[in-house]
Amino acid sequence: MGPLLVLAGLLLIVYAALSSQGKIRFSYNQVINFCTFFYSSFLKPHSKEGALVGQQGALESFYKVQANVYDETRKLLLCGREDMLALAAAQLNFQAQQGLFRHSKPVWVDIGGGTGYNIEAMHAFLNVPDFFSAVFLVDLSPSLCGVAKRRFQRLGWDVKVVCQDARTFRLEDHLEKLEDAKPAARELSEYASAGINLVYKADLITMSYSLSMIPDYYTVVDSIVRLLAPTGLIGVVDFYVQSIVETAGRNYVGGSLNRHVNWLGRVFWRAWFDCDRVSLEGARRDYLEYRFGTKKILDQRNYLLGGIPYYVFIGCHCQGVFARSQDLLETVDASCTESPQIMPAKGHEFLLPLLPQPAIALETRSKAYESAIINLSSNLPLPSTYYQSHQARIYYDELLEKHTQFNGDYLYSFTWEDPRVDQRLLQISDNDTILCLT
Repeated sequence: MGPLLVLAGLLLIVYAALSSQGKIRFSYNQVINFCTFFYSSFLKPHSKEGALVGQQGALESFYKVQANVYDETRKLLLCGREDMLALAAAQLNFQAQQGLFRHSKPVWVDIGGGTGYNIEAMHAFLNVPDFFSAVFLVDLSPSLCGVAKRRFQRLGWDVKVVCQDARTFRLEDHLEKLEDAKPAARELSEYASAGINLVYKADLITMSYSLSMIPDYYTVVDSIVRLLAPTGLIGVVDFYVQSIVETAGRNYVGGSLNRHVNWLGRVFWRAWFDCDRVSLEGARRDYLEYRFGTKKILDQRNYLLGGIPYYVFIGCHCQGVFARSQDLLETVDASCTESPQIMPAKGHEFLLPLLPQPAIALETRSKAYESAIINLSSNLPLPSTYYQSHQARIYYDELLEKHTQFNGDYLYSFTWEDPRVDQRLLQISDNDTILCLT
């Protein structure tokens, strides 16, 4: 009991400090909300809730008491949600401008959406009722789903709240009357030849601090792979702890900047969150990055609450018809010729037996192309550069000392191929000095 009282005192000090700075409003109701959160998270024993059993019973035991104060007490704890939504919205806007949606408007499924905070927060970046043809919130807690329904009634939005296990959620059970969600016959035949069924697919799937609370996460991630449209996006934000050793040699995770968590942090945060059945083992994030191609990754810390590690992930299908496209391989091969970053160690030794001998003798491929061949032959996602909307620039490798020696001022290490783009982005003037090695 002593350590818990000390923790409560520290959290109250943090709230008071932020209140004095004007960052939050510290009122009597907020004290009550904080006490409710503290009791539910650290003092209340997990108990059976009526007829609910298994994971649903455990979730309801944890959330029922604090459902109405959930949003108010999670503002400081659950960081990165707006960052994930902003990145996803930027990708969706680009797809809309390029006419990449399978139908006039996209479908969004928020898995583990809880109270619906994410969906309302997305309105700061996209007009949710107008931009999406259908929005679904899937959560296993009846109490949180009740809060979400009241939220959308207040907003007047037609968001479908589904209290269901994410493993069994299927869009065809809810979109039977929405003909706009079905792709055109031409698209159906085009993808059917590739073994992909386009009917009832989601264009955006998000998970906000829910992957770490799902016991059977493998099947949930696999179900998301089946649910996501070929050109769809997945956005995830969650807690994690990992050592840099766990990701060494992986060229498909989009970089490892700030990913490493020291031994003490890994042990402490894993044990701390395990008290509330939040699992921080690295396998959850590893499997997510294995099943999806990485578009963007951010590794951050919540320093207001002791430096809790969390990540933001934006991804897509990793080995669909587009990832395997020879045209895409050739495009990146041309734009990343002789790039030194993304070739795995001893890659040539592994690659030579895989390539036809005439090809070796007649042409020299870029290391980006060679890396893609190795990854595909090993059933791994491609390097992050292959999944970008534009493949004109390759990923900066922050693990190489020759790239970090300039303390953040490093821009390029390759031939200045298109100065017009740099002129427009950097706004180079007569007062600037450029050193170009070509």
